[in-house]
Amino acid sequence: MNTPSVPLFPLNLLPLPGETVALHIFEERYQALFHRLEAMELDEFGIPFVDGDCLTSLGGLMRLVFASEPDENGFRDAAVQCFGLFKLASQVHLPEPGDFPPYPSGDIARWSDWKNFELTENAETDFSKAEQLRKTPENEKFLCKPGNGLIQKLIRHQIAPKKRFEILNAPNVQRRNEQINNAARFSFLIAEQEAQRNKGYFPN
Repeated sequence: MNTPSVPLFPLNLLPLPGETVALHIFEERYQALFHRLEAMELDEFGIPFVDGDCLTSLGGLMRLVFASEPDENGFRDAAVQCFGLFKLASQVHLPEPGDFPPYPSGDIARWSDWKNFELTENAETDFSKAEQLRKTPENEKFLCKPGNGLIQKLIRHQIAPKKRFEILNAPNVQRRNEQINNAARFSFLIAEQEAQRNKGYFPN
């Protein structure tokens, strides 16, 4: 389903459904966006993932959870939660100085294919090993709500935005499973190294 003219806040982030993200709002154009969100003039906005200097077509649909009072410069902190994913259906509109609204916008297609993506057995094993080593899954429940197993793991293990993008945007099942396995293996190896360091062993 296409949704016209959704406000966009491009960032080097790829929020996933159920994930809450903290933002610091300092640019005037995005101060205007969050003012409208807080006033309930807008219900949602999108964070399209920026890979380096390249704007990708994939992003997270967001709703405002909380915003602090603006300081004397209009700067504020906000918590936003992802409730879905989208793909850009058109080029991003970048307003000229003096235009209203002042923030970028674009047509999007709500994207739900991710709901069918599953963990591989190897990835499930490596993610479970990492959780046992860290012993922190209970403490990290605030990061996400119950839902798709793959999405939960990507959030819980704080998989990097670029790796999330590579998994979700993979051209086929085989390539996606390879990316999932790589992410899970890396998460396990990092957890293993952290556990050794905490025991006083410092690997090269």
